[in-house]
Amino acid sequence: MLQKVKPLLSFLKWIRFLDRIQYLKGLAHKKHTDAALDLIDENAHKNIHVVIDQSENEYMWVHPQIVEFWKAMHKECKARRIPIKAFEFLRTRERQDELHAQGRSNARAGQSPHQYGLAVDIISATKAWDLSKKQWDVIGAIGKEIARKRNIKLEWGGEWEFWDPAHWEIKDWKKYRQAYNHCVGNSIKIPEETRLRFAFLENVYEANRSR
Repeated sequence: MLQKVKPLLSFLKWIRFLDRIQYLKGLAHKKHTDAALDLIDENAHKNIHVVIDQSENEYMWVHPQIVEFWKAMHKECKARRIPIKAFEFLRTRERQDELHAQGRSNARAGQSPHQYGLAVDIISATKAWDLSKKQWDVIGAIGKEIARKRNIKLEWGGEWEFWDPAHWEIKDWKKYRQAYNHCVGNSIKIPEETRLRFAFLENVYEANRSR
């Protein structure tokens, strides 16, 4: 019994260590202006991972408003010399279950907007997720202003209880999931072309809702 307890205590100690690290990261910047300045990387253009932009193939089956938001976000941050990248748009069921098992997502397969092309995870192109709370706040503020100006209804994971500051999703994404599941369940063919696909799903949703 003692042998089983020791590893558990070690695990809990490790968790508390991670909590302290997260707490200290939260204090890393006393002001949002300092956090914004530390996001700037003048030499990011020399980093091959930053130079390579998303390819158009990665936008297949991704909602046009998510793509529009990402491109505007990338342009706005680039003008501020803040290197960012879209880490993930579309996910498979297997990938979603993998992230859930790792504790990196609350959603299981079928429960995430990523599986339907209705979300994007945006991270620092040079620091990945290793940002302070205030740095994430800065990126969140930029993203929310872009969405507001373009009238794109999004939710930001940085405002959730399950804190996920890299995540942006279409606010009413579940209507597309409902339409998609209806089509799959009734063997209705969904168009392959991205814009037609989402327009079709919207029509399916509206038709079912009016019944």
